[in-house]
Amino acid sequence: MKRDLFISILTLSLFLGFGTSGNGYEIPRPKESSPQSENLRFLQQLSSGVSELANISSQAIVFVSVSKTIKGMPFGEINPFEFFFGPQFRGNPRQPQPERKQKGLGSGFFIDLEKGYILTNNHVIEQADEISLKLANGHQYDAKVLGRDKNTDVAVVQIKDKDFKRDGLTALQLSDSDTIKVGEFVIALGAPFGLEASLSFGVLSAIGRGNLEITNLGNFIQTDAAINPGNSGGPLLNMKGHVIGINTAIYSRSGGSAGIGFSVPSNLVRTIATQLIESGKVARGYLGVQLSQELNEEIVSGLDLPEGTKGALVSKVQPGTPAADAKLEEGDVITKVDKRRVKNNSELRNVIGLLKPGSDVKLEIYRNGKKRFLNLELGEFPEEALASQGKNQNFGDSGLSLQRLNPAVHDDWIERYGITSKKGLLVTHVEPNSKAYNAGLKAGDVLLKVNRKSLSHPKEFRKFFKNKKKLLIQLERNGTFLFATMRKD
Repeated sequence: MKRDLFISILTLSLFLGFGTSGNGYEIPRPKESSPQSENLRFLQQLSSGVSELANISSQAIVFVSVSKTIKGMPFGEINPFEFFFGPQFRGNPRQPQPERKQKGLGSGFFIDLEKGYILTNNHVIEQADEISLKLANGHQYDAKVLGRDKNTDVAVVQIKDKDFKRDGLTALQLSDSDTIKVGEFVIALGAPFGLEASLSFGVLSAIGRGNLEITNLGNFIQTDAAINPGNSGGPLLNMKGHVIGINTAIYSRSGGSAGIGFSVPSNLVRTIATQLIESGKVARGYLGVQLSQELNEEIVSGLDLPEGTKGALVSKVQPGTPAADAKLEEGDVITKVDKRRVKNNSELRNVIGLLKPGSDVKLEIYRNGKKRFLNLELGEFPEEALASQGKNQNFGDSGLSLQRLNPAVHDDWIERYGITSKKGLLVTHVEPNSKAYNAGLKAGDVLLKVNRKSLSHPKEFRKFFKNKKKLLIQLERNGTFLFATMRKD
């Protein structure tokens, strides 16, 4: 009987999975003592290092939530370079446009924990009525804007509460972006799609990306580390945990990451942020030349330049400017500013525009095939020409954004749209489904007259629009002169 009881207990134990495992199946576990190659150990160390770096750096990341008052209803598709302040809006121009709050999400990071200074993108906080910051320690605070610069898409905000909780937080350091190399590993941190403290890993794909029409100034870092809506304003880190750029934009046909992201280099960020903290604005150097076209082999040959010459071709010198005082001439090719080589028009704009007014510079130029050197003192960029400082004159119900046409500043527009006029108001933006849109006006048009009266300042257009029910507009478009009518009713 005891034997029968023992057999029954053993059978039940095997059935329930107790006792020996000889007749059961167990998924094998990795053997810690398995021999590994040096390459595998390196990959494990790299993975551990990235994880450690991310844990430390994420303590500096800030989740930025903003709201602003807008008019109209949503329309159209998102432009991936307008990175990423919610949907765009339009409405029926014949009906009152309702006001409502629009939410936006972005990222930022501490550069000074004691003073509460946080770097982000200008487009993240531009026109925001309220800015709320959620910190890595879970606390949430309101912020104020210390300064912002649309030309470079850099902004600095500060936590309003001086006694904010700093436990569990850290600040990041800006590295020297001039020392980075293509192929280096990088980490992008931020809050894509509102998912806080997200990390993506990749490499530097390219440096010195200019002429991307993301901002007016600056050459960008390109990376394949995934950058998505909400990553804007977050840091791009090297393997030391130092910031080499601020994540700003993507190139995408769908609006999502396609492996082509762009960041503002840290050296540019440092220059701009310092001025924003100290004075709330950026003062820019001014040369006073018009750059209408890039050098090519035919022009190089025609100007008797050495084969392969790179530089910025001066097409016009504005009177009374530092360039005129230094005796620069049309047809000169600027190849260096101080010791920095200039390869094209965009690089000259960047170098000059990011120097301070009053800076003494030495230009290396070619004139009539011969190298020369000119010394000059930079002026200050004309105030009315700074689109980055909100100098566009926007006329709400009309849907127009206007600037005084300035050949020294708008040479890209002049070349792109074939503008021949020397004076007038340049249309820089037309709101879809607005009165200007319905009148057939387009970006790149130059408004010359309204009701047969010449226009020289946006305020003059404002006056006509305010006081007249119907406007007869004379304009230039791509070198052709046209008329358009705009009705207020």
